[in-house]
Amino acid sequence: MTSTGIDANSIKAIIAANVPQTFDELFPFVGVVKSLTRDEIKSDILAGLTVAVMVVPQGMAYAALAQLAPEIGLYSCIMPILVYALFGSSRQLAVGPVAMVALLTSAGLSELQDPVEDPVRYQRLASTLALVVGLLQAGMGLLKLEFVARFLPHPVLSGFTSAAAIVIGCSQLKDIFKLPLPRSERLQDILEVFFAKLPETHGMTFGVAIASIVFLLAAKQVKRRVKSLKRFPEALFLVVFFILVSHYGDFSEKGVKVIGHVPAGFPAMQNVLWSDIGSLAGTALSIALVGFLESFAVAKTIAEKEGYHMSAQRELIGLGLANVVGAFFKCMPTTGGFSRSAVNYQAGAKSTLASLVTAAFMILTVLVLTPLFTDLPKPILSAIIVVAVATLVDFQEFVHLWRIDKRDFTLVMVAFLCTLFWGLLQGILVSAALAVVILVHRVSSPHSAVLVQISEGVFRNKARFPKGTEISKTLIYRLDAPLFYANAESFRDELSHLIAENDPKVVIIHGGAMPHVDSSGVAVLVQIQNKCHARGKKLLLAEFNGPTRDALRMNYGFTKHGVGGENDDGNDPSGAGHDAEKDSSKVEAFLTLVEAVARAKVLVQISAKEDVSLVVEETDEQERRSFEAEAKTVVSARE
Repeated sequence: MTSTGIDANSIKAIIAANVPQTFDELFPFVGVVKSLTRDEIKSDILAGLTVAVMVVPQGMAYAALAQLAPEIGLYSCIMPILVYALFGSSRQLAVGPVAMVALLTSAGLSELQDPVEDPVRYQRLASTLALVVGLLQAGMGLLKLEFVARFLPHPVLSGFTSAAAIVIGCSQLKDIFKLPLPRSERLQDILEVFFAKLPETHGMTFGVAIASIVFLLAAKQVKRRVKSLKRFPEALFLVVFFILVSHYGDFSEKGVKVIGHVPAGFPAMQNVLWSDIGSLAGTALSIALVGFLESFAVAKTIAEKEGYHMSAQRELIGLGLANVVGAFFKCMPTTGGFSRSAVNYQAGAKSTLASLVTAAFMILTVLVLTPLFTDLPKPILSAIIVVAVATLVDFQEFVHLWRIDKRDFTLVMVAFLCTLFWGLLQGILVSAALAVVILVHRVSSPHSAVLVQISEGVFRNKARFPKGTEISKTLIYRLDAPLFYANAESFRDELSHLIAENDPKVVIIHGGAMPHVDSSGVAVLVQIQNKCHARGKKLLLAEFNGPTRDALRMNYGFTKHGVGGENDDGNDPSGAGHDAEKDSSKVEAFLTLVEAVARAKVLVQISAKEDVSLVVEETDEQERRSFEAEAKTVVSARE
């Protein structure tokens, strides 16, 4: 029960915990905008326009990467941005198409529909995919499942991102060299045909592409050194320049491919392909997780710099709703982008008002400016993509992981090689599965320690402090992990070996680093107690945290003074406790380590004096109090 008397597991409590209770909670944007000053509003408008001129060429480029028409990229920079601005928790995140999601979209949809044979169905599949991605993200947010995304650890994402960036770059070779290359996400398939067809390179197309790449790279270097040019929109400048050159130089007549007709007008609403939702689930899950992690990483970094709170749950809901709404306006899957968000932040964005300005500019673009893109050479879009993804390849991270953790290096290499030579979805699934296997291996064989005393009341790992003092005839054992089904047997085996090797009179299990004990762990504790009891040894449990003590007491019959005895309220324990009563004697539990050590010293003295095994049976409260009084007296005398 909660402090208000409402059951935390009731439907009412669950709704109250997950559904916004106020208007400001429902629309975080409103509360932020209310606090904006006039100068901050000006900064937002400027930042929004800065991002808009960047988004126009990027949107068309990433649509082309997903094998969609250029206008789909522009549409995807309108409704998703508007919806996220209302529901998202980041004030500077710039939502829209990104290279990684575009390539995953192409990889997943190409198996279902050839974009050349039926481009309309292919586009509707892309919008349906955006719907499924949005439903998954919003559902994870509402159910507080944001932790699921963390099962894609950093090494997996690093290897996947580097390999995907290489694949993305190589996929643009067909437009850079104007060669008939296969649509593939496997590097070897692309390069095999590329080298065979290389002599057929179209010289003018190649010249335009290389000149564009050189210009974009040079512009980035100049902007880093010259602060006054920091906001120079090099990609937009390149697009405008080559539109003019292409138009007056008749590029299309000379063999250079151009964008062609781009329809004007706001995207009309359309229905999605409901019957194909099931076939898109695997691709959608990959995009939902990768997209969220990419988005949340940059959003959280900016939020920490600006000093405001970021909610992972709110981000999932905001990104999910952006994709769900966008799906009905011909949008492809979207997420927050690294480069656009960084530009938005550096341009001075203070709130999502900047995103609304960007969306307004994009609406103007699709209504009025799209006819101007007709003569835009396709190699320009390829150049923009290549330069954008080049920064995603990070081999220095591979070297770093090799030095610090060989298992993480294995993960990053598996993710990299599988993605590069097998496929995007296969790469991320195989490496994620391997990450889970490594995680299970780590928790099934966790670190543990035998503790020794190094000063009054201070105990440390014997392996690190070999000169520490061992407590006479006492073994203090600490497991640095939850005790559950995956490691329960290894815990039992290692502790049994230590008991047999050291032959202590008292065994203390230190639970300070054991945040949880499940039913398998409890069964092992009972087995160890039974063995100790049979051999005349005493088992003490020390330093277990409150929730674990409560769970043991309420569900398994462990009490403050024993197993299978009465609980703290004087009532009979649960059924599990009755089972424990049949199988083991009492175990003194839930003490601090200092108290447990003091009790152990008393028990060892009693054993030495009487020369009997330590099976102390306390049948009532009076005997227990007499025993504790004796223990305190003996300890005081020794000190």
